Amino acid sequence: MTTDTATSTLAATAYEPFNQPGRTFRKDSILGEATDWELARLALSERSFAGYKDDPRADEARRIGEQFTAEEAQRVDAFLAVGTQDTGRLDAVAAAEALTGEDRDWLIGQLRLAWDRLDRLHDCLDDSGSLLTNTYAASSVDYVRWSRKPQAFSPLLGGRPGRPTAAG
Repeated sequence: MTTDTATSTLAATAYEPFNQPGRTFRKDSILGEATDWELARLALSERSFAGYKDDPRADEARRIGEQFTAEEAQRVDAFLAVGTQDTGRLDAVAAAEALTGEDRDWLIGQLRLAWDRLDRLHDCLDDSGSLLTNTYAASSVDYVRWSRKPQAFSPLLGGRPGRPTAAG
């Protein structure tokens, strides 16, 4: 079984929210009734394209501001946060007084198993290549492809290895 401490640590230390104070956003939505999953896909795409500019942070802020209202950016942040595995949840289950030892162990084991299987499914979607249209499969589990990669958390995290920039 896998544990999720690396993901939690990464999210806690590196995640830059899309809804940041001081950013300019649209007043009215142009995205209509988009689901949180669709908003997150678009936001990560905009963040990804910002990595090609000399100032990725400024370009990301501009791109997000042109596409999203502040409320939509907040929905994206909440959606991505929920998808992050959190060992604090396991600690809360372990500390629950209403659960007996055997029930607690079973519940924690089932949660770890579910996270492990979900990680494998996400890996399959991420590694599926371009010949497979994976949007339907990803949408069925509300997963945004590549959202677990470090580049999804910050427009500059890791320096965008393998991606050309105007500076280099």
